Amino acid sequence: MAIVGNAQSIFAKTYGNAIDAHDVVIRFNRGFIKDKQAQGTRTDVLILACELRADELAQFNAVYVLNRSNRTKCGDVTFKKVIRRKLGKKLDAQPSSGYMAIWLCRYAKAKSIDLYGFDFERTPTFYNPVGYVTKHNYSAEEKIVLNLAEKGIVRVN
Repeated sequence: MAIVGNAQSIFAKTYGNAIDAHDVVIRFNRGFIKDKQAQGTRTDVLILACELRADELAQFNAVYVLNRSNRTKCGDVTFKKVIRRKLGKKLDAQPSSGYMAIWLCRYAKAKSIDLYGFDFERTPTFYNPVGYVTKHNYSAEEKIVLNLAEKGIVRVN
């Protein structure tokens, strides 16, 4: 599985073909494809923490649309509050959509999980306005993800 994050740093790489070669490609929120060479073209699963208009949803052409929040009306499936709370307690903050996707892939016993466009806030999310303040604890998420990488559970590209 490829999980494609929305860090600005993704545009400095050419991951597109590697991303599209995966069996499943997961994207988030307003992470619209702006550079196919960097981001690839496919979206099988879209995980939302925001509302998207019908034309915006159509840009992803996702097979599945998941809500990570009950406030989001888009999508077919919603993560249970108990899961969000459990993950949030571990992080002492609201879990990011990326972190929830990693949890989902591990829960589904994915054979491999490759992360692209994750830099744990070293660069901003490419679609957020300058000065945007997140509710996530990216340093806590990074520690957990790097621990998973050391164990060979995920690969951070």
